[in-house]
Amino acid sequence: MPGFKHHVEMKLDAAAAPERLRRIESWCGDWQIGFRVLDRFPGSETIRIAFEDRGLARAFIGHFGGVLVDENELESAIADDFAAEDANDRLAREYPD
Repeated sequence: MPGFKHHVEMKLDAAAAPERLRRIESWCGDWQIGFRVLDRFPGSETIRIAFEDRGLARAFIGHFGGVLVDENELESAIADDFAAEDANDRLAREYPD
């Protein structure tokens, strides 16, 4: 999803979710703010919403709450996974079965 790289994570109570999402959609529409609801994590009340502009993400937080997610979160997680995999491969070469 090019351009929508500024993410806000917020808690969204299941009972209040439909009304809250309607209010979010209405507010963003009134201000002509482009946004995408990325994911609702299974078994969790956490939702992630993406914006094209960091300032708009901050305006959203000011109105609805939530936290700005580190822009490098995904890249850092992937790099950490590769580093751990490299270490495991090195150990497997040094100590074969």
